[in-house]
Amino acid sequence: MPTRWHPVEEADDSLLTTASLYLTRSVDVPYPAEETWAALTDDSGPAHWTKGVKRLTWTSPRPFGVGTTREVETRGGFVLRERFYRWDEGHRKTFTVVGSTHNVFKRLVEDYVVESTPEGSRLTWQWAGDLHRPWSYLKPVLKRLVLEPTAESHIGGLPAHMAANR
Repeated sequence: MPTRWHPVEEADDSLLTTASLYLTRSVDVPYPAEETWAALTDDSGPAHWTKGVKRLTWTSPRPFGVGTTREVETRGGFVLRERFYRWDEGHRKTFTVVGSTHNVFKRLVEDYVVESTPEGSRLTWQWAGDLHRPWSYLKPVLKRLVLEPTAESHIGGLPAHMAANR
């Protein structure tokens, strides 16, 4: 049976300040910024350490940049299509979701910033989204039971993943 795709409205940085759902996390990583960036952009990226991600597939060839696309399959059984509207190699990447196999998200943006620190590097991550009804009525439950634990493993799991793969 063919996959049914639901369009998701493209968004930009303004969603980071207006979204009805917003998460942010930072983690200090004891490795140089170049290594942190490489972990975020390897072939399967966060699928190695994030509880909510089953598979990540880059659908654009390297080198990556603005316009790069990928698909992310979640453990919850749906797939998101993403398009990067910012790609500052080695420092920052930001995408908007443009399609989903479930009609949950009205708009969604994720932003990743990698900065050098005296001890290594810091990853700062932001996630912002608006949901379609009836999902929008479940925001507090979804945030507490799904989004926050996934965010914690997504950002908090990076240093251990990097340490295990050195």
